[in-house]
Amino acid sequence: MSKTYDVVVVGGGPGGLMTAKVAGENGLKVALLERKENIAEIQRCCATMFAVESDYYFGERMYFNEKQSRFIFPVTGFSLKYDGPYENFYGWHIYTSDARHYIRLGDYDANIKKGDKGRLSMAYSKGHLLQGLLKDVQAAGVDIFPGENVVDLRCKKEGNEIYTASGKVFSGVFTVAADGVNSRLVKILNLNKERNFYGTMKGINYYMTGLKLPHPYVLIMPTLYEKKSGYPVSYFLKPSPFGKDEYWVYVGGAAHTASNYKEQLDYFIYESPFAQWFVAPKVRKELAHVHNIWSPVPTPFRDNVLVVGDAGWTIEAECTGSMMGGLKAGHALSEAFKEGNLDRDGVKNYIDWWYRHFPGSQNYTEFLQIMCSPLIGEEESNYLFSLVTETLPCTLNPFNIYKYINGAIAQKVDRIQKERPDVLQKMMHMSTLPIETLMDPFKRTGFPNS
Repeated sequence: MSKTYDVVVVGGGPGGLMTAKVAGENGLKVALLERKENIAEIQRCCATMFAVESDYYFGERMYFNEKQSRFIFPVTGFSLKYDGPYENFYGWHIYTSDARHYIRLGDYDANIKKGDKGRLSMAYSKGHLLQGLLKDVQAAGVDIFPGENVVDLRCKKEGNEIYTASGKVFSGVFTVAADGVNSRLVKILNLNKERNFYGTMKGINYYMTGLKLPHPYVLIMPTLYEKKSGYPVSYFLKPSPFGKDEYWVYVGGAAHTASNYKEQLDYFIYESPFAQWFVAPKVRKELAHVHNIWSPVPTPFRDNVLVVGDAGWTIEAECTGSMMGGLKAGHALSEAFKEGNLDRDGVKNYIDWWYRHFPGSQNYTEFLQIMCSPLIGEEESNYLFSLVTETLPCTLNPFNIYKYINGAIAQKVDRIQKERPDVLQKMMHMSTLPIETLMDPFKRTGFPNS
């Protein structure tokens, strides 16, 4: 027989933990279900950068106060203690595939001299963040059920029933779907049938030592191209918060059958033009991920289920966006019970906030341009990027990066027309294509969980 709760939160990530914490602290009877036995253990790739400190993101002007060891969210109206390890970085460098040129987002030398005040952002420990939130959830009196994999949701007139693989049933007046980018609950609610599918991404990362980088405290993004498929393959390198000599090294791209990203990462380290950076490479840890890319959910609420964080967004809402959503969802649920409006009207404040701060604040298609732009071709991309010699604004906002890069390239149209009219023609053609067409190479190799 199921036990009835005010709220059943599915997912023990930043969004789910924050929702459970706030709802529990506000006096609601809350259950938290998480697939993993160890909720704070990180089992998949995660860059875990504080996203973003450089400007407004999801309508928030967040920052880290190193003196108080707190993440500050002044617009949403809360702060969060974080006293775990972190490492600053001071710019974003985007390399051509031949390693001969890089686009500079931010003046690295000037920024690093300023220390904390000059950083672009910081890498931190997601596990430490989750452990801190979990302690708060426990202190709030929430019933926590680790190792419970949710397999079904049945909507009843009086609430919802949540079924797990172990055979348990949990009943809740409200349910919170905070179960990540490949959300099972969003699928069960048929919300994926109302979204555009853009493909499946795969990736692998190493935590490793033995690197000698030209700029050690910067986010580095080279793009190489697979020889078999011709697909662009994205790489990222950034400082790790877990050791002064450790780096997070990642490779990822479309889930193409010809793609073996373990081989791609090893090629990058040992054979590519960037192999010179890896003087004595030693892998300390390896993680991987697979996730689908969707347009945002059409609504963050259906059948008394609130959708929070990655479950309803495109690719990732980041830890920061997910925590903001969790806080707003927790307070909206508390208001609903206080007013006795146990339906959509009761959580209208959360729904309105989500529309305003997610699809209303960020155009998700601009994020996808990061993936589409290299499709113009390797030689063409290298030529265009080599034209950008000026230092661009220092940003970590993925919704702005290609605005800056494309703006710099646009100023050189006359030169491109003179030197490479064929490239200009390709650029003009791609600019007329809808995002659905541009993303087609990724979509054709994907496997939607619709």
